[in-house]
Amino acid sequence: MAACADAEALLRAGRTSEARKAARAALYTDGPDPCLYAVLGRAHAAEGGPEHADRAEAVFREGLDTFPDDPVLLAAYAASFSPRPASNQGGSEPSARVQRHDARLVLAVVGHPAGAAQQAWAQTQAHPADDRVAVLAETLTALARPGRAPLRLLVRAPLTAGSACWVWFAGWLLAVAALHLPVGVAVAALLGPVLFPLLYGVLRGARRRALGRTPAALAVPSPYDAFPTLPQVPPYTTREKATAAVVLGLVALALVSFVSYLPRR
Repeated sequence: MAACADAEALLRAGRTSEARKAARAALYTDGPDPCLYAVLGRAHAAEGGPEHADRAEAVFREGLDTFPDDPVLLAAYAASFSPRPASNQGGSEPSARVQRHDARLVLAVVGHPAGAAQQAWAQTQAHPADDRVAVLAETLTALARPGRAPLRLLVRAPLTAGSACWVWFAGWLLAVAALHLPVGVAVAALLGPVLFPLLYGVLRGARRRALGRTPAALAVPSPYDAFPTLPQVPPYTTREKATAAVVLGLVALALVSFVSYLPRR
């Protein structure tokens, strides 16, 4: 049980490779165990891609040959290879925009990132088949980790923080061209936009972990009554569209100025 718990913890943390190694080592040392087969199969399935899908299928088949009626193993197999249940939005898996919207809402209501993640996990226990809540819980857990305050800021205030990143980028390029600075100085411009791929990687990993989970068989009521309801994601506002257009124009101007400056160096 301890070995399975350790492998499960690694899987929940998104460390799928380590989870696979731990589960395989325990199977080799302690012998067949349905929980270990379930974790190993889920870890392969969470990686995505045909090779890992084939490995996950083989692991589940091997486990079910030995433990054909084990409920944990059957649930893990069904969750990994059957169509996912619809979320409370009445659709397929949550998009990245829904993911960011939900995280922003809960962070605004709850405040503390770790507390928000804790309440979201309680919601997953209350609604085990809800993909949207599961993605939210994984997202808040990932964002609450040390060193991710800049990513949380992009989620909490996407318009202000996102615009600031691109204004930083454009400002550096314009400064290099206007002040005839060394071209290498322009690398500093990337410190703003580089946050976006980092955030998207964190969000993508959270979605993968949430959608690769094994939903609990029984619902457990959440002790948090103030957890906000997740509404439909509103369309982009006129202010957001206008701001995006202005920032895009500024970035285009900066790029043109910088490219024009390069031949003069």
